[in-house]
Amino acid sequence: MDDLPLTLRRIDPTRFAARRAALLNLAGGRPIVCFGMGSALGAGTRSHGGMRFLTGWDSHESSAVLLLGSQTSRLLLTSPFMVPSAMDVVPELSPEYLPAPLWPQAIANFRSGQTPALIGVDEMPMGIYRNLARHLDDGVDITTRLDDLRQVKDNAALDLHRFGASICDEVFAALPEVIKTGRRGRESQRILENLARQHGAEYCRTWLTLRPQADHPRYWPEETEKAAETGDQMLFGVALTVDGHWAHGLRMGHIGPAFDAVAQLHEQVAVALNLGMDALRPGRSVSEAVHAMASSLTSLTGAAKGRPTRSFRAGHGLGLTYEEPGLTAAFAQTFGAYPGAPPEDAGPILEPGMVLELHPNVFVDGIGGAALGQMMEITQTGAKPFLGAPLELVTLG
Repeated sequence: MDDLPLTLRRIDPTRFAARRAALLNLAGGRPIVCFGMGSALGAGTRSHGGMRFLTGWDSHESSAVLLLGSQTSRLLLTSPFMVPSAMDVVPELSPEYLPAPLWPQAIANFRSGQTPALIGVDEMPMGIYRNLARHLDDGVDITTRLDDLRQVKDNAALDLHRFGASICDEVFAALPEVIKTGRRGRESQRILENLARQHGAEYCRTWLTLRPQADHPRYWPEETEKAAETGDQMLFGVALTVDGHWAHGLRMGHIGPAFDAVAQLHEQVAVALNLGMDALRPGRSVSEAVHAMASSLTSLTGAAKGRPTRSFRAGHGLGLTYEEPGLTAAFAQTFGAYPGAPPEDAGPILEPGMVLELHPNVFVDGIGGAALGQMMEITQTGAKPFLGAPLELVTLG
């Protein structure tokens, strides 16, 4: 973590001890078994966020289980090579290497006949779960209780989100120099992701769509092989972590002057984003922002009017998980053959200290796509953007 400013480094383990104490209280005295994958899967794992919130620990490509009790706690690691690091980072948790086949006896001894409270078990690899099933099947899942504790960020977490947002801004500022005619998309992604790491991100994932008509997010080398050409639309998203805390944003541009229809789409998505941000106020449901953006984009004007459209989810919560639980549930995934229906119940009530990403978007047959994403903090008076990068359509060459 040498890339982090001194004020952002993990120097106060009492934060994590207080979180564990709060969770034990919510568990009603039950012994807690918390499973977590490491961060290697990036946005593809949820259990890592819970483990990181409670301990500050990252197992990277391996997994771990935290046995959390009122009198004693143990952190069991599946990799012996992680123990020296764990002893430096979380000595208060008595980290130890214990192969997964030996976990059943350790968990049986720990629970001592009591009904355990469970977190993250749904992400356990089947090979591990089979050995543990008889020790966990009578457990009570309290993952949603932990999710509630994670919703409002403390000042240290907010500082890490701000630092991550500043790295996103550096990446956005580099777009005109990096995305050039003749350069393949995957090469541009590599340059931009490396730039994020140079500025302090521990992980960075991007998507980059370069097409005459932008169609959907394109992430992987096999789908970003195409070189940028004059007339291409550009949609770009970046998601990265700083000490496990996610930062995220989306911007759009055009190789050469943008066509009028594309500029109109950009403007209409920008209007939707502003409406969503205006609706993010303490005491109001996050669903109000979701509905404000959706309503704005159901009545497209100009060349897009009356054409078939599609979109992906218009936002999600951010925290120690890319799709932070709780807030994310209010945003239905609308992309694909089986789009999700908007939740019938109102989403969570917003409170100061919550963090989320709004990214309204639309793809219109025969024209292309538009997407803008802004990372937001809920304050006492409303929503405050973390990102400073302009939302204007970027002209690229």
